[in-house]
Order: sequence, then structure tokens, then C-alpha cells
Amino acid sequence: MKHVLMMTVLLFSLHSFADDSAAKSDRSYGFVVPSGAWLLTVEFPAIPGAPPPPPAFKETLTLHALGTASESNTLLNENSYNPALGMGCGFTGPGGSLELNCNGSEGTGSWRRTGRRTISFVIVKFAYDGITNEHVGYLRVSSERAVISGNQLIQDSPFTLTEFLVGTDLNTAIAIPLGGADSVGYRIQ
Repeated sequence: MKHVLMMTVLLFSLHSFADDSAAKSDRSYGFVVPSGAWLLTVEFPAIPGAPPPPPAFKETLTLHALGTASESNTLLNENSYNPALGMGCGFTGPGGSLELNCNGSEGTGSWRRTGRRTISFVIVKFAYDGITNEHVGYLRVSSERAVISGNQLIQDSPFTLTEFLVGTDLNTAIAIPLGGADSVGYRIQ
């Protein structure tokens, strides 16, 4: 009987430890730990009187432990422009409309903590002409504030900026603002 009781206590302790360690992986001294991979749905809001924004799309955002970030999405990757169908990546922002007709590389950048549950980040990706595959510029996404709540990441369009940078030199490229996007996603478990 004593062995059964000890085994029950041991199993209960191991189960409690496993549950507790999972919770600790999401929190550190009351701060949310943002490191990890997130699957987001990104949606550019409609602007009255402007052409419709691109359809909502999926994106993965990985926040690495030491402040680097990587990104991939379904809008600019994998031949988003199909000349036979006349499809491309159209954006409408404060600077007007822009039909990108481009493909993009994976994005890379950095992030930093700005509060107990908030971060900021910048991601840059190469942009290629959708027909010639010539490098024509960059796409830069900046977020002043993304909120992490449990396993959810939320960023609102007023706090984000997407820019198309025309030119192959990142330091001298001309920025065309395309506006912000709303994103909601969950940590990939």
C-alpha cells in the first residue's frame, strides 16, 4: 500500500511539474515571453474611395530568443503574380495605389520588448519583378506595438506600416507607404 501511495504522489507531482513548466515557458517574472513561431492572418483595411485591398493572407512570424525575427507569407511568396491570370499584389495606402506584381523572399529582421505584453519589430524582404524576376526593391513591415496575450498575437493597423522600397540599395531606396495591416494569430505549438 505504501508503494502505491508513493507512486500516486510521484505521478501527480510529475503531472503538476509538466503543467507548470508549460506555463513557465510562456511567462518569465510576470512578463510574456514572445520567443516562438506564430501563424497570423493578415488583413489590410479598406480605404474609402480607393481600390480594394489585397485579400487576407497567412503569414508565419518567428521571434528568435536573441531579438532576431523571420517571416514568410502566402501573398508575396510562391509566384503571387501570374501573368496569364493578370493577378498581382495590389496595395492601397496613404501614397495611393500600387500594383506590385512581384514575388518576395523570406523576410528577416529584429524585434524588441516594449512592455510586459508588447513588442515592436521590423521585417525586410527582397522584392522581385513578377515577370522578369529582377530584384526591384524591398518590402519593409514595421510594427510599433504588437500585443501578446497568452498564445495570441495581435497587431492593429494604426501601429503598423508596410512600405515598398524602390531601388536595389536599401540605404537609398525610395519608400512608398502602403499603409498598415491588422494581424491576429496564435503561437504554433
